[in-house]
Amino acid sequence: MKFCSECGNRVEKRVIGHDPQLRFQCTHCGKVHYQNPKVLVSCHATWEDKVLWMRRGTEPFKGLWTAPSGFVEEDESLLEATARELYEETRAKVDMSRMNLWLVGNLMPMNQIYMVYHAPLLSPDFETTEEATEVALFNHKEFPREEFAFPEVLENVDLFYEDLLSNNFRVFMGKIQGGTNTIATVAQHL
Repeated sequence: MKFCSECGNRVEKRVIGHDPQLRFQCTHCGKVHYQNPKVLVSCHATWEDKVLWMRRGTEPFKGLWTAPSGFVEEDESLLEATARELYEETRAKVDMSRMNLWLVGNLMPMNQIYMVYHAPLLSPDFETTEEATEVALFNHKEFPREEFAFPEVLENVDLFYEDLLSNNFRVFMGKIQGGTNTIATVAQHL
């Protein structure tokens, strides 16, 4: 950030009062500009023993596989955002009342909170879109590990397939920082 959105003057990173965190503050009007994490949502949409994946049609990681995901918009619940992103990217549909939380993670390098839900697809109908050049259902053995956009979370993919096959879905939380993945079941944190 270089300029204040209130008055257009320059901002500087400063310590404000007793807050130890450096914040952007306008050098003219004094407005403090907080840069809090964005909320990223994703849905592991399932059909039998398979999960819906998409090949990215946009950067970053264009051409690699990932789960449909995106950011929560203003005046939108987490579940609404998750279902919307799934549909926008793949035209797949799930019943929001059957969505369950699976993972809460801190993506530290990107300043994002990552919320992953799971739900069964209403039907195995989906399409390619501008954001997804290919959409497919893969069981664990078919999953394209070598073409996955985020290899630092491959163990999360394995954990989800494990839960899917056992039909025993846990809830995980943790963080990813510098390629280190430290997720654990919520019960381990209580």
